[in-house]
Amino acid sequence: MDNVHITQFNVQLYFSRPALDSELLATMFSNAQGFEAKPLTDDYGTHPMQGTMSFYREGFRIAPVQSNVLPFRILQVMSYPNTLKEPDRETLACLGFTASQLQKYLHIDIENDIYATRVVSHAIVDGKKQYVLSKLSSIENVPSIAGMYVAHKNPMGALQIVTKTGSDLLHKSWSDIRISQFKENSYVVTIFHESESLGLALDWIAQVKKFVATVILEMEQAAME
Repeated sequence: MDNVHITQFNVQLYFSRPALDSELLATMFSNAQGFEAKPLTDDYGTHPMQGTMSFYREGFRIAPVQSNVLPFRILQVMSYPNTLKEPDRETLACLGFTASQLQKYLHIDIENDIYATRVVSHAIVDGKKQYVLSKLSSIENVPSIAGMYVAHKNPMGALQIVTKTGSDLLHKSWSDIRISQFKENSYVVTIFHESESLGLALDWIAQVKKFVATVILEMEQAAME
């Protein structure tokens, strides 16, 4: 897995009710805890979330998402690109701290009040074979994704892999994986992963680096067959 460099995680938590009280958030993520607070926007006119703050600490930005449709119901935890030494471990720690603060200050029931999560990860992967995406014609010989995903290439040769749903439209988790060739034997891998709970999101973050490494290795092997 040393060939996988995760550059950034962007996690969004979706709440079943308008739970993100601005004053309590400022208490949760205060200067005493090492956070720097900044206005989310300087002037957003009549937006319902006017005056909302974002909070910065140790390579992370935590802030409510300014949504007209779901005001005070989406919290974003995002790392800065290329700033964390161990992005998966540090992101899990930040989310664990955030969850404990939500429980303590906002009385959030993590299992019931968070009804969905979105995790976006970006990674650069160094492979061993050259121009694999141009040689790969199918994912049937890529065991980690065969049968569970459908795939296609866009006109520029990038590969998009999406969770296979069949006739069942409801899933506990779902992924959209996009792989582009970067130089001769390097790849840019972006994954949009959505799930129905914070627990499933944490499980995904903990294993995403291994998953990416395995998929790229299997793709390289399949392209040589």
